[in-house]
Amino acid sequence: MPNLFDHVPDVPLLHSVNRWPKSCAREEWLRITKAAVASVIANLADNLDDVELSLVEQLFKEADLLP
Repeated sequence: MPNLFDHVPDVPLLHSVNRWPKSCAREEWLRITKAAVASVIANLADNLDDVELSLVEQLFKEADLLP
C-alpha cells in the first residue's frame, strides 16, 4: 500500500490552523478536526481502491477521528 500522505492534498484549511481562536473549547477543536479528516478521506476516495479506502476509514475510526 502506498504511503497515505502521498495522497493527501495540500489543504488550505490546514494553513489557517494557527489563526483559529485559542479559546475554542476542546469539543470544538475535535469537531473541526473530524470535519477536516472526513474531507481529506472524501478526496482520497478517488485515488484508492475499496480495500485501501476501508482500511484508511477503519484506522481513523479507531483513532476516534471519524464517526
